[in-house]
Amino acid sequence: MTDTREGDDVTRTSSGPGEGLLLLSAAQARAQVREVMRRCALGLGHATVAEERVADAELACSELLANARRHGGGLTHFAVRCEGAHVVVEVGDLSSDVPLSPPPDRLSPGGFGWALLQRVAAKTSVRVRPDGGGKTITAHLPVE
Repeated sequence: MTDTREGDDVTRTSSGPGEGLLLLSAAQARAQVREVMRRCALGLGHATVAEERVADAELACSELLANARRHGGGLTHFAVRCEGAHVVVEVGDLSSDVPLSPPPDRLSPGGFGWALLQRVAAKTSVRVRPDGGGKTITAHLPVE
């Protein structure tokens, strides 16, 4: 299912029951985030969005998608919308495991994604499906 509504600044892509995993690329998702950020800024009376805010939102989006695929069993849901002075990104996957930041280990790669998301987002939440068949992570990323 794909739902794009210009007036509401909503872009949603979900796999329905039995439809499998989403094939949305990180580049496609980042483009959607950039576009909603642009529209959100215009709605707030700004002609542009600071490059640092755009870079943070793109990084958060990439991390969420990569983690859904690497640790969550695959991407099942992606949505981005404007909410006040924030762009809200939702990413769903098949795992009910809540993300953690492991203790720093200089000898092991990775493990920085959740901490990074916490740093660039104004707010994050994790909603585990009642049936235990996955979760949705939501990140509120500032536009201003």
